[in-house]
Amino acid sequence: MAKKEISSAEAYRQERKERLAKAAKQNQKKSHNVVLSKGTKTAIAIVVVIAIIAGIAGFSVSNSGVLERGKVAFKAGETEVSMAEYSYYYNSVFNNYFQYSYMYDSSYGQGMGKMYTGYDYSVAPDQQAYEGEIEGIENPMFTDFFDYSARESIKLVKAAKAYAAENNITLDEEDYKKVDEAIESFKQSAANSGNYSLPAYLRAFFGKAMTVSLLEEICEEQTLNEKVQEIKTAEFSDSYSDKKIEKEYKDNLETYGAVSLRNYVIKAETVTVKAEEEGQEDTEEVTEETMADAKKKADAFVARLKAGEDFKEVASDFEKEAGSESYAELKTDDSLTLLEDTAYSELSYSAYDEDFLDWAISEKTEKGETFIVENEDEGYTVYMMVDPVHHTPDAKTYDVRHILLQFSEDEAEETEEAAEGEETEETTEAAEDEKEEVEVELLNPADYDVTVDIDVDLDTTKDKALYKQAQDILADYLKGDKTEEAFGELAKKHSADSNAEEGGIYEDVPQGQMVPEFENWSLAEGRKAGDVGIVETTYGYHIMYAVSAPEVTTWSDTIRSDLASDEYNTFAEELIAGDNVKITDEQAENLAAVKDFTVGIAKQQIRNIQANASAAQ
Repeated sequence: MAKKEISSAEAYRQERKERLAKAAKQNQKKSHNVVLSKGTKTAIAIVVVIAIIAGIAGFSVSNSGVLERGKVAFKAGETEVSMAEYSYYYNSVFNNYFQYSYMYDSSYGQGMGKMYTGYDYSVAPDQQAYEGEIEGIENPMFTDFFDYSARESIKLVKAAKAYAAENNITLDEEDYKKVDEAIESFKQSAANSGNYSLPAYLRAFFGKAMTVSLLEEICEEQTLNEKVQEIKTAEFSDSYSDKKIEKEYKDNLETYGAVSLRNYVIKAETVTVKAEEEGQEDTEEVTEETMADAKKKADAFVARLKAGEDFKEVASDFEKEAGSESYAELKTDDSLTLLEDTAYSELSYSAYDEDFLDWAISEKTEKGETFIVENEDEGYTVYMMVDPVHHTPDAKTYDVRHILLQFSEDEAEETEEAAEGEETEETTEAAEDEKEEVEVELLNPADYDVTVDIDVDLDTTKDKALYKQAQDILADYLKGDKTEEAFGELAKKHSADSNAEEGGIYEDVPQGQMVPEFENWSLAEGRKAGDVGIVETTYGYHIMYAVSAPEVTTWSDTIRSDLASDEYNTFAEELIAGDNVKITDEQAENLAAVKDFTVGIAKQQIRNIQANASAAQ
């Protein structure tokens, strides 16, 4: 049979779908790594959260005696892996999925955990199917997936250990500090679970044979694995030429490109549709006629743009014609019509028209070109290209500690009113009285050998008494040894924020997440580790400590990181290639015992959460 001829447009679409499938596969791999392969720190974080959940309603899991350290689970290469070690990895994978599923549901609503992770924390893992594929297993359950993931992790850790020995890679002082921090986190987790001792806590979560010494050994091996990964990833990243990076960008605009667009929605009018049966209510619906009318308006909008009129002026006119009282704002507020530096993935959330997405991300699309997208049963959106496809802007993240001295609820509301220009005579008088009652002696930044950067206006500040407390706390810090640890201890003592127990730490905070005053201080030009200060927000006064200088990630950094990550994954696969695990009948029984142990933990956690929910009603 002759091969069917396809148009150049169809050929392009097929090529595009292949590229998107590749990008989706890469993203899925990255997501999988985020959940499963962050090593020691990730495993500890999960255990802490699960422990807190358990501790709320009382934690009780049968401690099976079959999980003995002397029993062999399987061999990884030439290394025999004990039941206790296998149980640690198996339960760490389970804890990851349980935590993320639970937290997504708690934060975003019932069912969101399963949507994002594929795992439903409210169902035991042996009762829910794993939707991915596992070689050699037909219709796998999540218990099979946890087993597969645990084995693969162990194989890689053991192979990395052998590779490190062959290449003289060893742990240094900083690495051992990570191990010590890991053990300390477990101790804290044990205390939060109901004042467990660390040995008792480990036995409860990982089985009778799990000991502190084995935990230390595992943490050291995981840290060594992370070190091998860091070294190899850096080698790969440094090997890429600028030409290769640019080619990767050109070949994957859907992943790495961004555009800036103006947009305006023209809604189709609804008409009253009489109920067909007596007793039913009339409905308001969009009709073919009102959709057609909306399309005419969209075409008229575009015609004015092509005639050279300003997008915001046209949008304002249409908004006024639609009867909106806020039409004037469209002329002055860019955010109402501008989608700036928007990635393909973000556009695809709001517009499902493939032709539009192809147009938006194409290097052929020029500034000023327009596109109309039909919003099914709603109307049309007019888009105009402002800045055609280009490199994504630099992404900034920062690590910071803070101590929050919080306004009372009434003060917070008054502060928000003042910020919106709605300050009342009473609040003004109260503020004046406060100014008279409290004298604040300002800190002099020149008196200290660290940068003291205070962004509070003493003439307009909301609560002078509270601000004085903030200055006193900062002054106490500056009189001491001025270390991050010392600041963290003050945060534990004084901060009203939810992260006080963690020393007020926020890590890897992306630009745009925090309130402007907080972020502006953290990202200020020249900001460096050890800088301190005070900022005022609608929440209160934040005593700030910069853990490090802000980290800037460029578009090329992102591509280098992705390429290096992919190459490392290939390296890791080759490292464990041929290391096929053969399980004896006795070992199969041992592995099944771990599964049963974890299922027991899962069921207990589910009962605890259900009990908490009932108690809260």
